[in-house]
Amino acid sequence: MARPFSVFTPALKTELRAKNIHDPIDRLRYLRQSAAPASAARLAAPGKWIASLVLAGMVIPLASDAIVRTSRPLAPPRSTASQPASQIPSVWPIEQTKDYDLYSNGLRIENEFMVANEPRSYRLINARQPLPLGPRRDQPAGIVFHTTESDQAPFEADQTHNLKRIGRELLLYVRHKRAYHFLIDRFGRVHRIVAESDAANHAGHSVWGNSRWLYVDLNASFLGVAFEAQMQSPQPINQPQIHAAKVLTDMLRSKYNLPGENCVTHAQVSVNAENMHVGWHTDWGSKFPFRELGLPNNYEQPNPGLYQLGFVFDTVYLQSTSPDLWRGLDLAETRVRETAARQGVSVSAYRKSLQQRYRAVESALRDAEPVEEN
Repeated sequence: MARPFSVFTPALKTELRAKNIHDPIDRLRYLRQSAAPASAARLAAPGKWIASLVLAGMVIPLASDAIVRTSRPLAPPRSTASQPASQIPSVWPIEQTKDYDLYSNGLRIENEFMVANEPRSYRLINARQPLPLGPRRDQPAGIVFHTTESDQAPFEADQTHNLKRIGRELLLYVRHKRAYHFLIDRFGRVHRIVAESDAANHAGHSVWGNSRWLYVDLNASFLGVAFEAQMQSPQPINQPQIHAAKVLTDMLRSKYNLPGENCVTHAQVSVNAENMHVGWHTDWGSKFPFRELGLPNNYEQPNPGLYQLGFVFDTVYLQSTSPDLWRGLDLAETRVRETAARQGVSVSAYRKSLQQRYRAVESALRDAEPVEEN
């Protein structure tokens, strides 16, 4: 007698059980253990444990440009070999006019669409003792890389007119929104949008940091660099854009002494402050060319939103990102568990204290905002 067909496949049963595990790390470990094969060789393959999940598609609408919580097939895992910290290059201006700037490494920045915004000003936050807030700064601390998720025409010679038209419309739009500091179009041209001295509306609710400083809401503290690109494309950006990003990143790092570890993607820093989840925006959650830009593979950094401020992640975020980025999640959650154990408290209690820290910092930052005079 034939065995009756059941819709409850092993993978689906695993997913249903996982949904009842509320702690995201316990859920992550359960999924990994459930999908682990017997062969040691297969165990060594990173990221394979999530490939069997059956997740429903989910898109959360947003008011800005970047891709958000989109369910799509995972990219193949890349090597997660650690890379040494990158050296800050030496780049200097050789010609600056109202129309363009030229730099010693060949970078040319077009100034046609430049616009002013609110002057950059933000408070440093001590990573070990966040309150009271630290001193105020007006120089950027890092870079956040974005994709515009805007309309695309095929990158072919007979589409040149459409490519130029779409690109110009995009430039006008992001100038109106004061959305980024720089935009790299599909021909590899670098356009200055918001003046470097000002904040841009590029990061929204966001967090990043290191062992010394925390940065919350990165519009002012980090520069925003966007690629005219869509993440669902097999290759989101082309070689001219990669080259332009390399020389632009080198110039910005040289000018502001930016550490490579503070040059990160929107998917790494974006958070939902209401439900304390990372990954409200997921552009560059995979495929970012860190090595080509002379940067360390920052996907492998422990995510400070998790281990410093108590944010969590879910399976939708995992599906919208890549195994490269999961390494940083794993390392961050290991820190959370180890610190909780040292303090003799449960992980959930320790995470709650971190979340209270974030709320207190957010409140202090709001209170510290200068009062506008009538």
